[in-house]
Amino acid sequence: MDSFKQLTDNLRARLGELSFNQKVLLGVVAIASVISVAVFSLWLQKEDMAVLYSNLSPEDASATLEELAKQDVPTELKNGGGTIMVPESQVARLRIDLAGKGVVANGPIGFEIFDGKQYGLTEFLQNVNFKRALEGELTKSILSLQGIQQARVHLVLPQPSIFKKEDNGATASVVLRLGRGAKLSESQIAGIQALVSGSVENLAAEAVTVIDQTGRVLSAAPQDDDTGRTESQLALRKEVEDYMTEKATSMLDKVLGPGRSIVRVDATLNFEKIDREREIYDPASSVVRSEVREEETNPQTGLQRENSTTNYEINRTVEHIVGQTGGISNLSVAVFVDGHYTPGAKGAEPTYAPLTEDELGQLRRVVQTAVGLNQVRGDQIEVVNMQFQSLEEPMTASPLTDWMGMVTEYGGKVLLVIVLAVMALSLRRSLGKMVASGGSQPAAVAAGRGPAGARTAAAPVEDVEHFEGIPEMNDQVVGDIRDYAAENPDRVAEVIQSWIREIDVNGRETVEN
Repeated sequence: MDSFKQLTDNLRARLGELSFNQKVLLGVVAIASVISVAVFSLWLQKEDMAVLYSNLSPEDASATLEELAKQDVPTELKNGGGTIMVPESQVARLRIDLAGKGVVANGPIGFEIFDGKQYGLTEFLQNVNFKRALEGELTKSILSLQGIQQARVHLVLPQPSIFKKEDNGATASVVLRLGRGAKLSESQIAGIQALVSGSVENLAAEAVTVIDQTGRVLSAAPQDDDTGRTESQLALRKEVEDYMTEKATSMLDKVLGPGRSIVRVDATLNFEKIDREREIYDPASSVVRSEVREEETNPQTGLQRENSTTNYEINRTVEHIVGQTGGISNLSVAVFVDGHYTPGAKGAEPTYAPLTEDELGQLRRVVQTAVGLNQVRGDQIEVVNMQFQSLEEPMTASPLTDWMGMVTEYGGKVLLVIVLAVMALSLRRSLGKMVASGGSQPAAVAAGRGPAGARTAAAPVEDVEHFEGIPEMNDQVVGDIRDYAAENPDRVAEVIQSWIREIDVNGRETVEN
């Protein structure tokens, strides 16, 4: 209890020594600290909000909010009221509770639409329900695919007609909402088209249109699979060129070293579809097609007459030729290779020597074999030996780029540390000034004390103005002070404490009578 009272008395005495401005500054610092701690505590206690339901209709959103209000659950609305946010810890419980009460339908409705009684429904309503059920089942299947958040399927099922010309096939449209960063490949889009077309009678895959949430058409227009689209042709050409370039480059890197060769391949692919039929007749080769013989005997004369008719068929060959699409029509290969370098003596620059004709010939034949050049087809290859610009390792990034990258990555953290450091130094300096004002304390203290630290006779305050400075501290004086402090530590501590207590706010010594 005494220690606490002593502490409060010391604190009250220190505060009493402060000036008005220092008290205001100390109060502002204390209030700011309390507010910061309170805000940080509230921020830590605030629970994160998570999505309970999204893309709700106004009716479902209204019913959900009404039920949540009955349970006193805090909610937030986003996306125009279609998304309801609730505390993250209550998401699972609320979904189960609302699903059990039937407030929000759990996903699209499929063939369970026929689970109830269907008495009194007309044929038209039955067809509508069947169409809705089929759309719901397809939506469920599409939602099970990776990267798809939402989906809607629209089917057009025309009534069958007795006239074949008027019988139009079914069509379908699929609207997808992809996840953040998700992207469907052409094979995945074709898979969705195949899924929908295989689930609906008389629906071709080309009649299924797939679009994303931005309205961009993902499915390809009806076209011949052999020729493909222009984008597919360019992608195939790039793939062939990259593959052949990699084959030649990897081989040359093993022989010459990494970065000592440059290979470029230009491939011309044939995307023409040739479908022709021809008949070849061979007159020199004939085949008996049919032969008819007739024999007649005259009963009066007894003579016999024989007639023979032979039909020959000329040999005919029928050929149905379908040309290959996507084949290589022509290849052009350009190769740059570096020469030999001999290390210089005593740190001198290496000496460059070009490759010999035999070495260039060997490299030409090897590259030609690796990429499959066919001179009959008209393929070309050119191997050039030339000194490269530099033997240094490729530069990763310039110092400016590295500096900018470091500023971008760590600039915020460094700025925060600097701000905190400045605030800490400012606070420390302010508190230091509040406790004991700096200025002329050493001079004032020295003026009223002798070399041994004891007080001299009571000197007038005006004597401080005539203080001529601290005497020269030589080795002898320092040694005497050190010896005295070692022999009388308690006395030195009392003297120092008396100095601290006798310094007022203005930094002047209090004279004792």
